[in-house]
Amino acid sequence: MKLKIAASLLIAGLSSTGFAAVAKPSSSTLSSANELLKLPAENRRMALQGQGEKFYSSFITIAFNDSETMSVRWRALMAAAEARGNKATADLVKAGHHTQWYMRNAALVALSEVNPTEGHKLAQKLIKDKALVVRSAAVEVLEKDQTPEVRDLLWDELNQSYNFKNNQSLWIRHQIVEALAKKPQDHELKIFVGLLSDKDSRVQLPAVSGLEKLTGVKLGEGSMKQSQLVGLWKDYVKKERL
Repeated sequence: MKLKIAASLLIAGLSSTGFAAVAKPSSSTLSSANELLKLPAENRRMALQGQGEKFYSSFITIAFNDSETMSVRWRALMAAAEARGNKATADLVKAGHHTQWYMRNAALVALSEVNPTEGHKLAQKLIKDKALVVRSAAVEVLEKDQTPEVRDLLWDELNQSYNFKNNQSLWIRHQIVEALAKKPQDHELKIFVGLLSDKDSRVQLPAVSGLEKLTGVKLGEGSMKQSQLVGLWKDYVKKERL
């Protein structure tokens, strides 16, 4: 299984009553696990296919070791997920509540691969995370399964104060609108219309995309400046009283 690492990083089931117990690894096993983590990605995957389970507890120990670097801990958590699959869920959920943002980010990426259901649940919590990159990763996960409840959550997050800095819209806002515009719902038409006037021009274009899908109308010909296209849509919605 090939785990995908989120580009935003500079980077069955689980009972809610506790986490899986992991045996304490020996120093020699820890050393071997560290050496394995130093391998190039493809070589590491091949090694994990043959003996990943053997090093699982060592990977978890490394991942939760505060003295290790961010990159090492990230690779260790990913390796643990790849070694044990959805049986690593408990430890990944634990990492999803870690104080370090990159552990929460890594946990979300890994969990969404090995246990999408639990990954989706974690994403609904981390969409409000204090770290922007973690919130962005949560949007990527939620985008894959947009239930009505998830769409309501994303709309609610769009204008939260932490998605602005010094009154300036952060890039996660247009990421949210892009996700919502992929399968817009009829009752959302007026919301997309309103976004044509959003102060962040990056939000306006995905709003146009949503309106095109909802109305079946395409305005403008060939290449056109975004401001002109948005202007055409503003005129259109006013004329049609949308």
